[in-house]
Amino acid sequence: MVFDKKQWQKEYREKNKEKLKLKSKEYSENNKQKIKEKGKEYREKNKEKIKIRHKECREKYKEINKEKIKKCFNICQWKNSGLIAINYELIYDRYYFSSHCEEPKCNKEYTKENKKCMDHCHDTGLFRNILCNSCNTKRRTKKNSSGTTNISWCNTKNSWRYKIQINGKIHCKYSKNLEWLKNYKKEYENKYLYV
Repeated sequence: MVFDKKQWQKEYREKNKEKLKLKSKEYSENNKQKIKEKGKEYREKNKEKIKIRHKECREKYKEINKEKIKKCFNICQWKNSGLIAINYELIYDRYYFSSHCEEPKCNKEYTKENKKCMDHCHDTGLFRNILCNSCNTKRRTKKNSSGTTNISWCNTKNSWRYKIQINGKIHCKYSKNLEWLKNYKKEYENKYLYV
């Protein structure tokens, strides 16, 4: 019988998993600086190779997850514009598969000129319908929209942010209490916009 070195090594590794794991851990702890230097040296020597590999990995990930990335991007945009919904995933599916305006009187098919819009209340930020551009514009009234405001979650401040632009000047107010911020928004807009 011929001795198969690869097979023997495989069997050895299987039998001595724990022993090899401990040995590897011990080596890592005793040679931290050496490992760090080797890694740095390798990265210096192979900058272009690493750059190319990273680029290929990113492209491959984008190709495989094209729809997932598109979905995340759209949902993120909706949240940043102040749209509040219970289930963003469900609304995205509804948005993606809708072909006609949800306004019963209109029911027009979406086109390049008559695009889909996420209709939402500008006072509360709550999602209402997916409408065509013309129906969404008709719904805007002085009472429920200033057209330049939004309430959204701010990760850097870890709180809700109310942002408004009046005559080129931006005003921001932050609060962890969403209800308080909505009331502040109404008062502020009544004072400066609806005079």
